[in-house]
Amino acid sequence: MLELVFAPAAKWVGRSDDDIVAATMTELERLFPGEIAADGSKARVRKSIVVKTPLSVYKTVPGCEPARPLQRSPVSNFFLAGDYTKQRYLASMEGAVLSGKLAAQAVAQDAAAGKVRAGAAAAAAVAAA
Repeated sequence: MLELVFAPAAKWVGRSDDDIVAATMTELERLFPGEIAADGSKARVRKSIVVKTPLSVYKTVPGCEPARPLQRSPVSNFFLAGDYTKQRYLASMEGAVLSGKLAAQAVAQDAAAGKVRAGAAAAAAVAAA
């Protein structure tokens, strides 16, 4: 099973599902030539579903990166997690997960330094598990 996300997807939304699957297979063949062949002699697509959600990922504009907050906020004992925070993946589940991990690490670091109340440290331990 393989799941892929095309983002930004403006040039793909109007294309047919068959076009999208074919372009995906061409790219996968380029990336994994030992496993995938365009002629179908290796791994094969048995079923595909293309879901188009044109507004699911926001488009960043130049100059917006400095506005993304860190997981450790300037407010004592207050941490942030979410795909909008400063981490390497924008507007995605991967970004949200990574942000949660970074927030838990910040809580754990502050707890080890004696800067966090016990309740927040316990929440970080649960989030990091």
